[in-house]
Amino acid sequence: MAKYPPKKINPLYGYRTRRSMQSPEAWKYAQRLSSRKMVLCGMVGFLLFILGWVADLNEGIQAIVMLATLVLTVVYTIVSVERNLKRKFPDDRA
Repeated sequence: MAKYPPKKINPLYGYRTRRSMQSPEAWKYAQRLSSRKMVLCGMVGFLLFILGWVADLNEGIQAIVMLATLVLTVVYTIVSVERNLKRKFPDDRA
């Protein structure tokens, strides 16, 4: 998404939430911000993987840490992007 973000609001591709699809400006902002956050979260996950590998952790523990990291980074991305969208593009209907 960072390299080829969706240009227009669509039903299949991109960061799709009610708030991100409320206007073309909000859509473009959400695509740019969410892709940056996803790249950052991917780097954090990779660093945790490397640390677990270097520390020679049990594979089961590594799997649990990676799954928890994945869930937390997805939640972080959604909450963070939605908070920024709400601040930048307040919803007049709500």
